[in-house]
Amino acid sequence: KQMNNINRVKLYLTALQFLGKDASPLDEAPDDVGCADSVSKVILQAFPGVIKGSVSTAELYKQLNTSKAFAKVSQFKFGDIIISPTGLGTGGLAHGHVGIVGEDETIMSNTSATGLWTSNYTVTSWVARYRKLGGFPIIFYRKI
Repeated sequence: KQMNNINRVKLYLTALQFLGKDASPLDEAPDDVGCADSVSKVILQAFPGVIKGSVSTAELYKQLNTSKAFAKVSQFKFGDIIISPTGLGTGGLAHGHVGIVGEDETIMSNTSATGLWTSNYTVTSWVARYRKLGGFPIIFYRKI
């Protein structure tokens, strides 16, 4: 499948517009577990109707995995989705997480303490928390 960089850039630019804001103000999920809801809202803002969206990382993972609009990629770039789905870890952490890769290996996602969309991880800190501590896989998806 041909990768479309325009879509990746569009998702990244949409994610940037949410920085410092509550990306999921309806709080369909509580702010402390609002990551999937927030990423769903960012995706749907950029690409209306491309997924159903979900408040669950496990469900969002299933949607991304079966969507013809997203492809799993092994080499991440800015504008890709990073997900460590709840239920696939080894028990070191109760919940997984999902975000959107920014520039310089930063990751934008919901911040549990505030409910705001911030640049709150790097790929290194994500690996330390979700792979090493939680035993989660780290999967990247790109809008095609």
